[in-house]
Amino acid sequence: MAQLILDTSVLIRHWNDSRGGRPFNQLAEQDTARWADQLIDIRQTNWIVTPVYVEMVAGVRSKQELRLAWAYLERFEVIDENVIPADDWRDATRIAQRVPRDGKPRQLGDCIIRAIANRLNCDVVSFDDSFPG
Repeated sequence: MAQLILDTSVLIRHWNDSRGGRPFNQLAEQDTARWADQLIDIRQTNWIVTPVYVEMVAGVRSKQELRLAWAYLERFEVIDENVIPADDWRDATRIAQRVPRDGKPRQLGDCIIRAIANRLNCDVVSFDDSFPG
């Protein structure tokens, strides 16, 4: 069985479900760290890749939310160690050029996440129906 990498869609859904609509000023870093630990227990992995980290922080809208996101993300291991070699970009380009049957456009983030996962011989857990296989 391959090791699992969590996609941004998994982190965001869990983040939003755990938040339950509460304002960020009513939350603390310990809350989001606990959420991350819960997700890690549920999915039995703490692995993410650099693009997942970047997509997660790119979605924040305030300094408080960023602090909370950092505490959440700190619980995960960025297994590519923030290194994306040229071969990963070539593989991402190859993946992007495969037109799926449903005709939906590919997303850059998903293509590079898939390419990194391919290099590391990992599977990706994603809620995105169009995530490249």
